[in-house]
Amino acid sequence: MITSFIKKYILPKEVEFIGGLIKQSEMIQEIMNALQECFIEQNENQCQAILQNEHKAQKIRESNMNELLNAFLTPIDRESLYRVITQMDWIALSIRHFVLEAKAYEIKQLDDGYIDILRALQQASRTLHFGFQHLAKPNNHDIDNATQEIRDLYDFIVDIYIQKMASLSRNESFAKKELLKQLKEIAKRFRVCADGLEDIVIKMA
Repeated sequence: MITSFIKKYILPKEVEFIGGLIKQSEMIQEIMNALQECFIEQNENQCQAILQNEHKAQKIRESNMNELLNAFLTPIDRESLYRVITQMDWIALSIRHFVLEAKAYEIKQLDDGYIDILRALQQASRTLHFGFQHLAKPNNHDIDNATQEIRDLYDFIVDIYIQKMASLSRNESFAKKELLKQLKEIAKRFRVCADGLEDIVIKMA
């Protein structure tokens, strides 16, 4: 009875951060799915949904960051938490920038190389969400596989990026080069998130 009283009223509250990371990665997955539907299926409603969901992602990021700043105890390394929270926020922001740039350049349809990148990014978002869902489970092999898959997807995207940049340089297509750079930036953020997820697992062991 005394122990429960101490835990409830004296000891600082330990915040459950994994749920917040799962929620944030789920929103990233929704935004990434909308991005594919926007440019592959030409669904303008999904283009607008990206901009709306980015605001929702910002609120989740702010909630997670407030929890981190106000928590006295954290079951996960604070720097690792900060890194993945901010990097997932950058993913949402980078996707928003991609949509705004595409609209400014009046680009509504992308060729096969871009579609391959979008599908790879969509898979990366699913895998990242899967990794956070398994963070609290005792078997970390699933997370090891997830982080490696995201690294492999990043390498795949970079290969396409190099080929497309070489082609666009010959054609001097500035607008599409800028969009390609933005997609590479999104991929890089997924890779950093994977590294952060792995870092959390190591420090929780």
